[in-house]
Amino acid sequence: MKNLYVCDLQKSQVFENETFVIFESERLQDKNGNPYYSLVVGDKTGRLPAKIWGEKKEEIELKSLKPGSVAEISAKVEEFKGKLQLNILSLRGVNEGILEEYLEQSKYNSEKMMSELLEVIEKIKDKDIKKVLKKIFSDKEIARKFKYWPAAVSVHHDFRSGLLQHVLEMLEISFGLKKYYPEINYDILTAGIILHDLGKIYELDATGIVASFTKEGTLIGHISKGALVFHDFAKDHLPENTYLHILHLILSHHGVLMYGSPVVPSSIEAVMLSLIDNLSAKSRIAEKAKSKIAKGMEFSPNISWLENAKIWNGGESQDFSDQISFT
Repeated sequence: MKNLYVCDLQKSQVFENETFVIFESERLQDKNGNPYYSLVVGDKTGRLPAKIWGEKKEEIELKSLKPGSVAEISAKVEEFKGKLQLNILSLRGVNEGILEEYLEQSKYNSEKMMSELLEVIEKIKDKDIKKVLKKIFSDKEIARKFKYWPAAVSVHHDFRSGLLQHVLEMLEISFGLKKYYPEINYDILTAGIILHDLGKIYELDATGIVASFTKEGTLIGHISKGALVFHDFAKDHLPENTYLHILHLILSHHGVLMYGSPVVPSSIEAVMLSLIDNLSAKSRIAEKAKSKIAKGMEFSPNISWLENAKIWNGGESQDFSDQISFT
């Protein structure tokens, strides 16, 4: 039974024989050429970096450093550049089958979120678009993965049901634009939002504790795969302009060529989709960074996905009691 979670950890805390998942593991060398291991460990409440220094090698079961393994860890919680990390003292593999203890999950119920998505589809006025979307989500395997898959291995919405939450966030944002942009084809935009990351369920393997890229995902990518899946379901069931417009939204949603889109947004709906996608993704990145600001600190480390910005906690709940007193 798991007793200690990432969210419970505090600076200078020492714990023994607590279970965590190994999400990442890499053997490196320090500036003197001495080997050490750099890990990312975690559970359903979050992840944090960890180090295994060379002098601890006798206390480490190397075969249990494989990503996806559950390990029993003894460690000291330290702070490095304003961020908590573990100095691992010992590590041993364990057999642990309760994935829920280790998988970070959406705060929202997946069944309710899926029902919300299907309700949105039912409200689409264009009968052809509605029919295609209902056909896609009547595929049991597509529906199952769409409900539970993360939106990414890392970066944003990288938790169980993160893809579904990301789509619903985007839909909610788009609905707020109707008053000011009445000329927009919201059936097209809604379909594009729902389908823009459909390829993620093929790009990622999230059947275990640690999500990873599939061979298909590595070789083709989610944008191209999503376009192919949409083509299979829609090509002969939508008018040409409708088909091409939704396909364009899928292909252009990353916004610029350097981020993987083969074309740039070339309709108002496509521009909106790309920006709404960024709003949901980057807001979630910032929210995640803020939630992990170390106790007694005001700023996160630099976040590369946010133009290297440091995220501020707004001065909330600062506790400097463990800092040096000058009185």
